[in-house]
Amino acid sequence: MLSKFQLHSKPLFLTRSLISVDGRSKHTEKHNDDDYNYFKHSILPTDHFQYSLPRLPIPTLDNTCKRYLAALKPLLLSKNENENDSKSYQQTSKYVEDFRVNQGKKLDDDLRQKNNLNRATSYISKPWFDMYLKSRLPLILNFNFFLVFNDDKRQQKPFARITNYIISSIRFMKTLRSNRLDPEVYHLNPKKTNTDSFRKYLRFVPKRFSFYGAYLMKAFPLDMSQYNRLFNSTRIPKQNCDILVTDIENIKHIIVIKGGHYYKVTVLDEQGHMLSPKNIASTMKYLCEEIVEKDNPFPLGYFTADVRDRWAMIREKLETNEHNKKIFDTIDHSIMLICLDEDSETDLNRNMTEKQRAEYAAKAYLCYNAKNRWFDKTFNMIMLSDGTLGLNCEHSWGDGVALMRFCNDIDKDATENPKLDSSSINQTSASRENIEKLEFQLTDEIKSELEQSKRNYEQFVGKFNVNVYKSNVIGKNSMKKSQLSPDSIMQLGLQLAYYKLYQKFVGTYESCSTAVFKHGRTETIRPVTMETREFIEKVEQKQANPEMLKKCSDKHQQLIKEAAMGQGFDRHLFALKYLQEVEKKEQLHPIYTDTSYQLINHNILSTSTVASKHIAAGGFGPVVNNGFGIGYLIDDDQCGLLVTSYHEKELKDFVDTAGESYKNINDIIKQ
Repeated sequence: MLSKFQLHSKPLFLTRSLISVDGRSKHTEKHNDDDYNYFKHSILPTDHFQYSLPRLPIPTLDNTCKRYLAALKPLLLSKNENENDSKSYQQTSKYVEDFRVNQGKKLDDDLRQKNNLNRATSYISKPWFDMYLKSRLPLILNFNFFLVFNDDKRQQKPFARITNYIISSIRFMKTLRSNRLDPEVYHLNPKKTNTDSFRKYLRFVPKRFSFYGAYLMKAFPLDMSQYNRLFNSTRIPKQNCDILVTDIENIKHIIVIKGGHYYKVTVLDEQGHMLSPKNIASTMKYLCEEIVEKDNPFPLGYFTADVRDRWAMIREKLETNEHNKKIFDTIDHSIMLICLDEDSETDLNRNMTEKQRAEYAAKAYLCYNAKNRWFDKTFNMIMLSDGTLGLNCEHSWGDGVALMRFCNDIDKDATENPKLDSSSINQTSASRENIEKLEFQLTDEIKSELEQSKRNYEQFVGKFNVNVYKSNVIGKNSMKKSQLSPDSIMQLGLQLAYYKLYQKFVGTYESCSTAVFKHGRTETIRPVTMETREFIEKVEQKQANPEMLKKCSDKHQQLIKEAAMGQGFDRHLFALKYLQEVEKKEQLHPIYTDTSYQLINHNILSTSTVASKHIAAGGFGPVVNNGFGIGYLIDDDQCGLLVTSYHEKELKDFVDTAGESYKNINDIIKQ
């Protein structure tokens, strides 16, 4: 990986403990068998395809320029295509042409030469890591995102549910690290290729050719290089640029946060085997149900929600104390981090509507309760007091593919193959045996800084709003019957809603994974096209028809395919800009200082979809102050939106209008 990567092998220990246990009691039960410690062993090694993955292609500069102008055109031409807008597009076209034949050509040649010399990774990897790690903005709302698991149908006690998810998470980790986790593969025809016979056939294909053996059968192995950051990993604040640290050396504990207090919980024995379900459950029952402490008056979670340079400066001061430094190491290198929330009856109660509950959960998982979070960690696994479970995910280390695979696997394992069964739950007694409390030593200066960070946090999240929409007005089944792309229709409804409210088209971002390539990250789909523009204007004039809708769908599918195959334009232009500005330290070409470039990258509509039967919802904050963060999904017979904004009235208007827009589109489909 091109990110800064550090390994620490020094032993971790703490001298101060409120609840004293070292995890090596002679009474500790151990389960050393493979069936308990690992998922079912894959027929194929986890890394079977990693060596043969194709490299992320760099699009031709000609195609990048054409696609860039095509994406700008519907934004720059106004409703009446007046003279000023035409001039703006013409001026941008001149900048693009000059870039294509002059500076851009030279930069593109240099980028390709660098790419050829660095064949172990992708051309976008380092610029993309730097984009995240050099940002000085707070992680919350700007970068971190959340995922929520489906409700617990077994209605377990919260301590039992979190125990099963901890066990499943560690089973996933151990299977991954033993190279026995199923490789991640996108199956175009699952009935044909998502089979044991397919895997047995590929087992005999040498690793250096294995990708192509799968590709011939229309199965696409995905890059798994990000998976090593899922566990024992964190982002550490540093002045000007953060670092990513991963330490898998002899770590046997997780961190649990409750009431802003930090607890080191031993989950592995000296040989690295997982402690028994009864043992882990006893610990979690104690933490969930029996520990009684006032909230920590000085929880450091508020620092992790602050701007990065400020947090870096404060952490550096804290680490001058060796005791504090050891605690930071213990948190940073822990296998994973669990947050046990204590929601009040006022905040979370049984009388809530489904919509109210969803909106409360979204805020809780995305940015609320900073006292009980550590936003720097790869993920915070958060359990609300009613047992609702989800993740807050740091974004710099990786993307949705790794997180979704992790969520899918552990949810399936914890619900279908729980290691703590119903009979064991009733027999579980609470124990503090494997718990060690961690207490930072804070000076008056640090306490004062913490109060300031708390004020910064409250001011920041105080303007944050969430609104949820759910309806059966459209679904995948009806879209497929009409030969329409479900994703294109969801995007079209968002565009139509914004146009209805503001009578204009704006920069829109849809994320698309490029994980089919080695060290691929994401590419941007630009859903605003001349086809969608024409359709939306005709809707307003009540002249739209199904044929126009089909054109929008076909165009969108084309854009999805191009993006997934690394043939968008955003990442290529970004890499060329990084090369000129950061590495060469040259003055930027006018293509980048042009107002058009600022316009298309001011993503008022930032969108991404969640497609998993294991995930109830997902979302993120708006990326610009006047924008909307839109997580959406479409199932067989319903669709949904989870929309965030810093403006409450505009948010409600947008969500209400989106609902009207999907009804409008459905009426046109029925024609």
